[in-house]
Amino acid sequence: MADASTAKRNPNPSPSETVANNDDLLNQILLYLPIRSLLRFKSVSKHWLSLITNPHFLHLRTTHPNPRPSGLFLYRYSHQIHPDFDFLSLLNYESPSKPPFKALTFVHDPSDLRILQSCNGLLLCRGLHLYIYNPTTSQFATLPQPPRRVLTPLRCFTTFYAYNLAFDPSKSPHYKVVSVNFSCGLPDHYELEIYSSETGLWSPSGDPFTGDVSFNLGVFWNGALHWISTSGGDSLYFNVDEERLETMPMPPIPDGWEERRLRYFRESRDHLHLIEIYGPHTTQFNVYEMERDYCGWFVKYRVDIDAIPNAFPEMIRSSLDPSDLHYYQFVILGLIREENDEESFLVLHIPGKVIRYNFQDKSFRELFDVPRRPDNECFSFEGSLNFSGWFDAFEFIESLAYV
Repeated sequence: MADASTAKRNPNPSPSETVANNDDLLNQILLYLPIRSLLRFKSVSKHWLSLITNPHFLHLRTTHPNPRPSGLFLYRYSHQIHPDFDFLSLLNYESPSKPPFKALTFVHDPSDLRILQSCNGLLLCRGLHLYIYNPTTSQFATLPQPPRRVLTPLRCFTTFYAYNLAFDPSKSPHYKVVSVNFSCGLPDHYELEIYSSETGLWSPSGDPFTGDVSFNLGVFWNGALHWISTSGGDSLYFNVDEERLETMPMPPIPDGWEERRLRYFRESRDHLHLIEIYGPHTTQFNVYEMERDYCGWFVKYRVDIDAIPNAFPEMIRSSLDPSDLHYYQFVILGLIREENDEESFLVLHIPGKVIRYNFQDKSFRELFDVPRRPDNECFSFEGSLNFSGWFDAFEFIESLAYV
């Protein structure tokens, strides 16, 4: 007589039963599903939950990355402690998905909570404390404050100046935060400290150094943080794992200009991009890309948006001379590299609208309406989209990364 386990076994299982009972096959299927589907499937059963949250599965998932952002968080000017963000979906313009959040309410922080940086699915936020926030999973971590070290021989306490996030899930599940500090007694004198999520500790890195760069606009690419000097001084990059600081070459500043006119500096699909716009034709400019060995920049795209002001005359400041650098009102919110490079595009903000501009055929389309600042207003008004630049737009990349 057959035992009970044998009697209950189905000799002809259905395809769905075959998949459900084969973890290797199930894992292969789950690897290719959208992350939002995986989040829903975690509630199917305890077994599915254990598969999806298994560190080995998460590691395999990074070999099938989708680094393309699915949207942009756009900062709205506000006097509120937790201001609202607009969410611009980059996947489906006609039927956009629900935004992961409208405001940074994942933690009760009495201070003015702001996003400092987006890096491969994680957000670095700062209020009274520093936070790492994953908007896909709604998980967050509160980082310990860096220790207040004393610089000798002046014995002056270090002042914390800027924080940058370094996270590459294809290489490690751990992230690092680099704190750039300067001393009240040593002008233009900086030192670095690194927080590791693996150890949970801050540690000093390297010797003090001088620099005239925008540390608060750091970009993580190629295992390093990159900082640009807008004054014409040396730009820098810092290899995070090797803790090595190097000088980064830059395109020459055109004759007649004393400072860089930086309009965009970000990474997309593992490519570092730079846009500088001088004159007199501010609607025509180049997009530069950095060589991976840092031997220099090359022109990746040539942009001509002359047709956009004809379609949207609100982009023109008619009170100014056409040769004025501010005659055309626009800022670059994002540069999105697609797997098929012919489909890559810019995201532009003009008064009242967000526009997509395609590099390949120079076509454009309206994506999004935003509140427009009244003509008699000199500054942003409550609820308006900040008209500052790319540093008020933050990429949303879906991620299962733990924080």
